[in-house]
Amino acid sequence: MLYWLPRIFLLALAALVLAFGLMPVTSQDVASTLLVVLVGLGLFSLTMHVFPPERY
Repeated sequence: MLYWLPRIFLLALAALVLAFGLMPVTSQDVASTLLVVLVGLGLFSLTMHVFPPERY
């Protein structure tokens, strides 16, 4: 469960930013935000795969 917590919080944060309009809501801004979230989650997954917490 702890493995998924950062992902859940990051997606919730992205949803709040988009929902409450904390940034200009144009289609390009939304796409940029979602791409940054996806790249961040991908890098986090890669890090967790290369350095599993139970081994280090």
